[in-house]
Amino acid sequence: MSKILPAAVLTAFAVSAASGCSSSSSTTATITGTEAMRGQATGAAAVSGQNGPTVPLTLTGPVNTTSSFTPPNSDATHVTVTFKTPAGNMVVNAVAPDAGQNPVPNPTTCLMTQTTDATYVVVPAKSTGKFAGATGSGTARFSFAATAPRLAADGKCDTSNSAQPLAKGAIVIFTASGPLTLRP
Repeated sequence: MSKILPAAVLTAFAVSAASGCSSSSSTTATITGTEAMRGQATGAAAVSGQNGPTVPLTLTGPVNTTSSFTPPNSDATHVTVTFKTPAGNMVVNAVAPDAGQNPVPNPTTCLMTQTTDATYVVVPAKSTGKFAGATGSGTARFSFAATAPRLAADGKCDTSNSAQPLAKGAIVIFTASGPLTLRP
């Protein structure tokens, strides 16, 4: 199958932050809480793109904003991902031990599923805007399901690198969450 969703994709799903507040004795306060990120793409949007789909994301917690995620063009198990948002960029280092594994279709139905789990750590020095100086870590999950096309010659699932999964019924879901501390 084509590298629609390299596991590094999930690695990329490494996003997290915070909500809730705690104040310090000075006039400035840090904000700490759980930042959650969620998004999905269905149909043609779930199987498009050279590296994989672009998944629209909603972030909730101390920073409520939006972003999108496109998998890195790599099967690396360690990646740095930048989530660009209107509130600034959140940069994370992510680790996905099972990155690089392509989904294998069920031989009867040709349904392919893949779930990649990752952990991540926010990179304070590279994050910007409301995320500048932020610290945190969390977990992310990237799930994919689609049906592989069938070969005309024998009706078997096409597992070649050039095979394009069918859009009908395809879905990609990205979720991530973890504690985040925002600096004043």
